[in-house]
Amino acid sequence: PLTKRQKLSAHMEEAQCASCHRKMDPIGFGMENFTASGKWREKEGSGRRTHKINPSGKFHNGPAFKDFFELRELIASNHQDDFARGFTEALIEYGLGRPFGFTDEDLAQRIMSTAKDKNYALREFIHSLVQAKEFQSK
Repeated sequence: PLTKRQKLSAHMEEAQCASCHRKMDPIGFGMENFTASGKWREKEGSGRRTHKINPSGKFHNGPAFKDFFELRELIASNHQDDFARGFTEALIEYGLGRPFGFTDEDLAQRIMSTAKDKNYALREFIHSLVQAKEFQSK
């Protein structure tokens, strides 16, 4: 039996797969301690076929991390704006009930600007969205 990491390594051998997987797999490895329902676990598999999870990884062209906690700190300290952008787009999609589109760019910029002024507090993202005319007139 192979670990998930070993199974995913096959993607790195195919050039058309590797270009994306080298960017997203390390983040997934760092979050592997979480089950699909968000519970923490130390091992994967079941019965006698369990493996200790290896949550270490390395960002493509970036720093390495040993576990979820280091991954979280790297994102929080080095990729705060990128994370805020992704979160804002997902929040707009959820709040407006449709995919994010180029017409949502101004809304995203307003939400991110407001949230950044308040140190990216979660409530600021949500408050900015629900105050927007795009949300109130959906």
